[in-house]
Amino acid sequence: MKLFIVTVILVLLVALKMPRKRTRHELLATIQFALLMNFVTDLYLDLKYKLYWYFDKEQIEWLYLSVALGEVAVLLIIFNYFPLNSNALKKFIYILGWTFILVFLELYAVYIRVLHYGEWKTIYSAGVYFISLYILYFVLDYTADKRETQ
Repeated sequence: MKLFIVTVILVLLVALKMPRKRTRHELLATIQFALLMNFVTDLYLDLKYKLYWYFDKEQIEWLYLSVALGEVAVLLIIFNYFPLNSNALKKFIYILGWTFILVFLELYAVYIRVLHYGEWKTIYSAGVYFISLYILYFVLDYTADKRETQ
């Protein structure tokens, strides 16, 4: 568990220290939408279908806040550098690359027993991450300040 907390702190520091390429409004709107989408999905897939869960299934864990903080940090990095003004192929490759990174991070969370699989499979995560990142790309594009040059 300590390793997970250290990892979250390190990723959060990287996210906070990186040079910002997007406006606060763009990042805030995209990350708020992502968190809402994630919390609803996690609750639904955990409580209704018992597909996966975090920490101890029998009690509420305050450590879940560290999962949310880690998610915010990773999302800040992903969408700060998103190639919004690039062609479709570059966007596709960027989303595909981050899908692999997110699957790797999820497998790390399973390995250190922060995340537990019930009937969930890693391939499901890859599909969900890929689709979610595309949805979030549209949110970012919608909120992007078109007056600024990137």
